[in-house]
Formats: sequence, structure tokens, C-alpha cells
Amino acid sequence: MEITRTSTAMYLSQSKYILDLLKKTKMSYAKPLTTPAATGPKLSIYDREPLSDGTNFRSIIGALQYLLFTRPDIAFAVNQVCQYMHSPTTAHWDAVKRVLQYLKAIHDQGIVYKPSPLTLTAFTDEDYAGDPDDRRSSSGYGIFLGDNLVSWSSKK
Repeated sequence: MEITRTSTAMYLSQSKYILDLLKKTKMSYAKPLTTPAATGPKLSIYDREPLSDGTNFRSIIGALQYLLFTRPDIAFAVNQVCQYMHSPTTAHWDAVKRVLQYLKAIHDQGIVYKPSPLTLTAFTDEDYAGDPDDRRSSSGYGIFLGDNLVSWSSKK
């Protein structure tokens, strides 16, 4: 984790980690994307053919989970692909590659903490019975102390 401090703010990022991850996955020269997840049909356990070996898939997912310390913007997309670690398919691998392409576009961003009023604000959202396989809901929240995001989650 990289921490940069100025007189007005503190900036947390994992830029080097992201660049190393892109190199490890041979995605350094991939086309950058502006969103971490595709719109349209949701991922399903029945999407396309299974991967012959899911070891690399699970390894990359673990690396993406580590990035969640400074990258709340990928929390939903990472949560979605984590649900298929036991039996990943080529569609799930494409979703992971999309997250990596998004990170390539904004690898130097992170979280900024700066002085602000001590007001607590929370936002939440849920999709009721949105999973196409088991009809379970997904939810997420973000909690701000003043202007600073201090806690976030996305889960099924």
C-alpha cells in the first residue's frame, strides 16, 4: 500500500501492486475500460464452458480482494466473480479480465482522506432476489465520516 501525505490530505493507493498484477496476468497491454463490470445479463454458474484449471482464476481473485482495501469501486464486480470460485467458467474469467482492464485505466487512483465535518452518512442498496441461479439478494453499503469513505461492503 502506498501512502502519500500532503498538507491538506492523505492519499492511499496500490498502484504498483496493480501494475504488477497486470504484468502477472499478461494484461499490461490490454485495452483499458471505464467500468469494472458489464451491464446486461448477470453471471450464472451455467455460463459457457468450465475452465480446465481454476487455480489461476482463484489466485487472481485473491489478489483482487486484497485491492479492496483502497479500491471500493471494484467491490461489487469482485464480489460477483468470487461467487464462482468453486467452479469458474470462461464467462467468469472474462469478468475477471474486465476488472483488470478497468484497473489498467485507473491504476493510479485510490482513496483520499481530508479534514471535513464529523457527520456520519450511510448509503445502501440491494437487489431483491437478483441472482439468476439461487434467487438470493445482493447488497452493498458505503459509510462516510464527513467527506471520507470509511467503510464499504458488497455481498450476496
